[in-house]
Amino acid sequence: SNISENKLLKSWEGLGYYSRARNLKKTARKIILEFNGKLPKTVEELKTLPGVGDYTSRAILAIVFNKPIIPLDGNVERVIKRIFYLKKDEEISKENINKKKIFFGKSNRSSDYAQAIMEIGALICKPTNPICFKCPISNNCKSLKMNDFKIKLKNKISKIKYFEADIYQDHKKYLLIKNNKFKFLKNFLIFPMKEIEKNKYNSSINKKINIKLSNIDMKIILNQKNKIIKIRNGHLIDKKKINNEILPSFTKKIFKSVSNSL
Repeated sequence: SNISENKLLKSWEGLGYYSRARNLKKTARKIILEFNGKLPKTVEELKTLPGVGDYTSRAILAIVFNKPIIPLDGNVERVIKRIFYLKKDEEISKENINKKKIFFGKSNRSSDYAQAIMEIGALICKPTNPICFKCPISNNCKSLKMNDFKIKLKNKISKIKYFEADIYQDHKKYLLIKNNKFKFLKNFLIFPMKEIEKNKYNSSINKKINIKLSNIDMKIILNQKNKIIKIRNGHLIDKKKINNEILPSFTKKIFKSVSNSL
């Protein structure tokens, strides 16, 4: 809980979801200060910890405290969809899938049971080519009987957004800014950029790059500037020292696009 944020984020670098690293530290401090160094044992108290929501709180209760709860992650959801052969939109709703979790029954080994179901989904009931002959619950699987293992997914819509980034460069130095403008990558170093309209993106003849970030498909114009300017929250970064900086993969991808090598 006493680790410096810079050291923490440097250790986390490249994993994405940087808020999780910050929340780990905040949660550790809160557990020490408010819960006498012990994890709380109720959903309500667990959800007061930074970054802990419905899924994580239930996973902790099941795995750590042996409570008769099955946390619903993607692997468990896939097992349920296949066991019950859920295909229709109303069948694959979160509400219906949560109701179906009762098929697991009761056990005094809830922790093992929850982890076993999660592992079945991860290692046996895989998205493609499930290994049914190794599955301990295959006798009850309607998808196996139907020989149809395709998973019905809800349509996830990725937003397409358009940006232009200004690449201020002077020999081997680049200008980055601490991001306090966009919701993504808050407080991390990015190139100066702004959101633009689609028609401006389409009409530009400058170099472009596509980057997928969470649920956003980012289409970015790269405006090469051969002069460094003074700018608020600006940081000059030497190309040779990139690996020593705490930079998100997003920024590194742009670096690689505008530079021959790092």
